[in-house]
Amino acid sequence: MLLYIFAYLLLVGFFVIEFFVRQGKDTKNMDRTAHDRGSTTFVSAVMGTAFILLPISPLLNYLGFCAFHNQAVGWVGVLFGIGGLIVRYLAFTTLGRFFSRILRETEDHALVTNGIYKYIRHPGYLSDFLIFIGTALAMGNMFTLVLVVVTFVPAYAYRMHTEERMLIEIFGDQYRLYQTSSKRLIPFIF
Repeated sequence: MLLYIFAYLLLVGFFVIEFFVRQGKDTKNMDRTAHDRGSTTFVSAVMGTAFILLPISPLLNYLGFCAFHNQAVGWVGVLFGIGGLIVRYLAFTTLGRFFSRILRETEDHALVTNGIYKYIRHPGYLSDFLIFIGTALAMGNMFTLVLVVVTFVPAYAYRMHTEERMLIEIFGDQYRLYQTSSKRLIPFIF
């Protein structure tokens, strides 16, 4: 029961950061641009599915559908999720008004390479992986865990590819140089 409470708190934490830490109305804008290439719709559909299925995981477990009861794995999931919330907060506060839900170029677009972005090019996406996989582990349902992993990987792989393509169009060699000095998702590794 305690793991379920923490799992729900991870999802609440996601929304708290979304609501209170995003800076300015442009960061909440959902108007797609040509740069987006459908990636926001793809990611939104995947997240929407996760937001529907993760909260009903306890019901699925109660019904005996793909439940796994491992307290240690559940607490590792909670730690992943807390780490994801921290990474998300750092990503939002470092990028500030440039952190948006869609891929777009602004008038005074700047390449941010400081803070957490010094080490990871996509900390916002890393945070989503950690929060949602952590929540699924804490909920203890194999169906929702597999669904999150199987849907998040292609959605976010496409999103990162699309975003990096846009940033190369905007910043050219400056972004290519940044790619050589940072990792995509995991500091010093990948």
